[in-house]
Amino acid sequence: MDKNTIVNEAVQEAYSNLKSIVDLRIMSIVGDYFPFIIPESKLNDLQDYIDEIINGVFWKFCNELSNKVTQDDIEFIMYKSFIRNNPSEKLIKDCFNIVNNNITNKKSSNDTTLYSLLSPIESKYSKEEYKKTLTTIIDILLDYYSIVKK
Repeated sequence: MDKNTIVNEAVQEAYSNLKSIVDLRIMSIVGDYFPFIIPESKLNDLQDYIDEIINGVFWKFCNELSNKVTQDDIEFIMYKSFIRNNPSEKLIKDCFNIVNNNITNKKSSNDTTLYSLLSPIESKYSKEEYKKTLTTIIDILLDYYSIVKK
């Protein structure tokens, strides 16, 4: 298989796995989201594509949510963590801004990557706090998914 096919299949599987957290009403997960994105059994095969897969999952959620999330949803959603992430209020706000900007402006992965979106906020946080950005962004995406899934 070529690289694009491998990444696209992994993104679709990760997207389905993450949505299952909401669909199955799993309210708290021990650890992090990584096993839902790259199952341990596939880690060796997908190691070279991890960043691309995470980026692809982010954009898949943003694209799916962009047609379903309303301005009211954006204004009234309260942050809920599925994995006891406990980020600072400031980090939550920055992550909401990143997600909301990409959902409402219907940007695409062709314009930029998730990592380039995170780059401007990196210097604002300690390394420990900055490590929570991906988890916080996935929490926000899953929160929105839980609102719009019907």
